[in-house]
Amino acid sequence: AHKMADARARGARLVVIDPFCTNTAAKADEWVPIRPGTDGALALALLKVMVVELGRVDVPFVKKSSNAPYLVCEDGQYLRDAQTGRPMIWDAAAGCARVFDAPGLGDPAIEGSYTHGGAVVRPAFQLLKSHLEKISVEEMAEVTTVPVATIRRLAAEVSEAARIGSTIEIDGHCLPLRPAAIHFKRGS
Repeated sequence: AHKMADARARGARLVVIDPFCTNTAAKADEWVPIRPGTDGALALALLKVMVVELGRVDVPFVKKSSNAPYLVCEDGQYLRDAQTGRPMIWDAAAGCARVFDAPGLGDPAIEGSYTHGGAVVRPAFQLLKSHLEKISVEEMAEVTTVPVATIRRLAAEVSEAARIGSTIEIDGHCLPLRPAAIHFKRGS
């Protein structure tokens, strides 16, 4: 709470999404009332807007620091190296599947469809994006009671505040600068 208060003192905007106008919501820059238990639907709608509609994805982070490049088989399981059992990714530079942390790894693909050993495999991020393409922001607005315009505005605001591509130097190290956060309390 102190860190959030300090951030607000530095100019950060606080949006509280909560069914009830709690003390935090009352002191926030904006309170967004939501139907109880529909947080997941709102998260899907926000992701749909950010990833599919706005294309705001921190691709270097997703490729390097997540399981988004891991290849997923038709049965929903990760494609794993036969010898080590380690998850595999599609190395776009080499044009083949490789263990996710192989030395000299080129460019991990996060989108597309590939064939390996006669089976069709897709990066986990591609599966997420394909799922999000089916999500209707309008339907999620009905489920959550959060207006479509509010969902789209919040998605744009948080992805803009994240400053994807920005960096900061700390103690001689160049690090990503992502001055946006989501903080979960009760509920999901």
